[in-house]
Amino acid sequence: MFNSVQTFVREVRTAPSLTDIGLVLKDATRQFRFDHFALAQQSAANRLGSLRLSDSPDAWVERLIANDMVAHDPVLLACERQVTPFAWSNLPDLLPLNPRQRQYMAQARAAGLAEGYTVPIHIPGQASGLVSFVVAGNSPLPEDSLPAAQYLACFAFEAARRLRLAETGANPAAPRLTQRQLDCLVLAARGKSNWVAGQLLGLSGDTVHKYLEAAKQRYGVSSRTELVVRALFDGQISFADVMGDRRQDG
Repeated sequence: MFNSVQTFVREVRTAPSLTDIGLVLKDATRQFRFDHFALAQQSAANRLGSLRLSDSPDAWVERLIANDMVAHDPVLLACERQVTPFAWSNLPDLLPLNPRQRQYMAQARAAGLAEGYTVPIHIPGQASGLVSFVVAGNSPLPEDSLPAAQYLACFAFEAARRLRLAETGANPAAPRLTQRQLDCLVLAARGKSNWVAGQLLGLSGDTVHKYLEAAKQRYGVSSRTELVVRALFDGQISFADVMGDRRQDG
């Protein structure tokens, strides 16, 4: 599965347009046993911004637009409040759903969008975003694909965001991480806890946490996954770094 994610990253990083990113994401969506995807950046008032990619059924998209249903989408609202991925079936645990929001989800299920897994994207100073992966019919979420889906979401959104920035002529310089921050980040990317990373680096778990939090602040991201993605995009760490531990183990 890791090799499939690495292939996706290589393809999405070199995609020349948003349309090409959508095609790469569509292929990956099927490969990881989902049926549809949606990538969007939000604007004000629970609306979608201009950055949007989706392969949702045409009839559903047309219905959303014709009836102005997006304003009642509880997934968008949940993304504003959450920093970690969530399944749509868990929405009632994340926020109280009003009748219109419940109706929205019922209509989505009737349209064949039975269950989804949404990854919120938060970049300080910019509108929030999301990437959702959806299964159709009565199929359950492919649990073993969810960790990969989080990386797919973050890489796809970052690639789309950078393309959109390039279109506007904005291309801010990437922040630089210190060597200690990179050491901690590589181990975090390998799935090591703060305590284990500290043991390997001769640091306390609290110190590792502080280094990673400082790195997140430099990049302006809210999760370690987003931090790993941004650092990989900028070449500060490589997949060889992330895979090093796995090669030693096997």
